[in-house]
Amino acid sequence: MIKMKLKPIFYVLALFLVSINLRIGITSISPVLEIIRHDLNMSNFVVSFLTSIPVLCMGIFALFTGQLSNRWGSEKTIAACIILIGVATGLRAVATTSATLLFTALLVGIGIAIIGPLLSGFIKKMFPNKLGMMIGIYSVGMGLGASLSSGLTIPLQKTFGGSWNKALAIWGVLAIIAFIAWYPMIKKSVRNIENKKSGLPYKNKKAWMFTLIFGLQSGLFYCISTWLAPLAGKFGISSTKAGTVITLFTLVQMVCSFIIPTLADRFKNQKLYLIGSTIFVIAGLLFIIFEINLWIAVIFIGIALGGLFPLALVLPLNATNTAEEARAWTALMQSVGYIISGFIPIIAGLILDATGSIMNIFILLVVLSFILLCLILGIPLKETLKMSRKAS
Repeated sequence: MIKMKLKPIFYVLALFLVSINLRIGITSISPVLEIIRHDLNMSNFVVSFLTSIPVLCMGIFALFTGQLSNRWGSEKTIAACIILIGVATGLRAVATTSATLLFTALLVGIGIAIIGPLLSGFIKKMFPNKLGMMIGIYSVGMGLGASLSSGLTIPLQKTFGGSWNKALAIWGVLAIIAFIAWYPMIKKSVRNIENKKSGLPYKNKKAWMFTLIFGLQSGLFYCISTWLAPLAGKFGISSTKAGTVITLFTLVQMVCSFIIPTLADRFKNQKLYLIGSTIFVIAGLLFIIFEINLWIAVIFIGIALGGLFPLALVLPLNATNTAEEARAWTALMQSVGYIISGFIPIIAGLILDATGSIMNIFILLVVLSFILLCLILGIPLKETLKMSRKAS
């Protein structure tokens, strides 16, 4: 186990810097996606894999976290994955073929997939009394990394004389910084002599409930992120201002991803905040469907998704007793959950092709949101209170 000799602020800083790297490899691609497609002569189908491969990896490779953690230890495995993400990002500087670029997407996805559950176990072990706040910091880090990379990749490309390769590769510097911050965790860690193993909770109904909740909220996020900009035109918003809509959505979500889980921690009622967040997303979607006001809808949805993601991450941490159990539950939740979420945008695209109306996508999301609400309501109140007391 880790010996708590470093000041807590160093653990928080290391957690934050690592989390910043967990979306950059995906979100930095989006602004230059069309340029890449043209330069490398890629079809729309092939270029879509640059973003879909990491998401699929986040589902598939999360299952291997237990084996790696039991063999090398969580801290060393996280460090190795930070290096993997950094190397993969740096390789984009010399990615002159579609195969090379797709290979970097694969490596990034593997690194993200393995780090996710291990960071949850780290939080459970190091901050058992501040789970909501630490998950909030973790979520803000990912949101900040996503915002920076999506907003600055184009300016960086111009700075590097139009080279999208260098604009993508420069983000690897953040992985170097994260590794430096995380290195003391390796130095302070010792091998767990008992080497306790915790298998995935395949037979636990509660774990599967958490998995469905995580998968639905994640699917809502990816689907809304995909179709929010195209939707703006239906509200008479120009393509230029559509970027402002996305920025507002991202900022609101990032702020709320810290505030909402922290409040849930303070007032000891996660279920109430999960219900409230889901109601907000339903309200925002209805504002869109009935064409009331897109800006208010974006704020509502940003608040909702800002709360749902970290609160869903906290569920297995509060329901388990050890860091190993938390890691196993989170691995199952994220593995199956991300696979579920990956299919939701595909279904939405099929609906759009079949009907020709983008509003039908948001009707689908309302239906999924009500299913999510039913699942959250199904969490027993006694269990919620028990989880809250464990976190206090």
